[in-house]
Amino acid sequence: MIELTLNGVCIEYDFRALILTGAGAEEVAARSKWTIAAQGEIDLHLGVALFDRPFVFTPTRVITERQQTIDGDAVFEWLTEGCYRMPRSEVFGIDVRGKDAQVFARDIDMEESPIAVFDHGTWIVAAVEIDPTLSVEVRPVVQPELPNRFGKALREYRARPSIDWVKQLNRWTNRR
Repeated sequence: MIELTLNGVCIEYDFRALILTGAGAEEVAARSKWTIAAQGEIDLHLGVALFDRPFVFTPTRVITERQQTIDGDAVFEWLTEGCYRMPRSEVFGIDVRGKDAQVFARDIDMEESPIAVFDHGTWIVAAVEIDPTLSVEVRPVVQPELPNRFGKALREYRARPSIDWVKQLNRWTNRR
């Protein structure tokens, strides 16, 4: 499993969430009225988006239509290259309840994948650094400092604490 640890506050709505970092993250989290899912060190791992509920899945192994077994980090490479070419391939991993499960490659939405996942069932949409000195309301981070695959899985922004957070949170979580 490909993992990453961030420090901040994870706020959650339904199956989606944001990670807030920086000065004022706790205040922004409280104002959002979303559930605080975690604070401090937040462990994330890479997962995939599914076309239907429960929408989140963490793949660990693939058995292709040709009976080839793929494990570890190579699973994401195979999904990127072979998912739609061999739709009946079986993908094994962990479901939103943390249980061993299986889906077919055709069930995976590779246009949205990979995704950052917290606690098996929460899709982390973005990491937002709260910056009171920012001159604009929200700005995407141009060169993310995240390791390889997490750069695509997790968008990064900087934002002022004084923006309309409910409106902005809905904008970020409805983009996907």
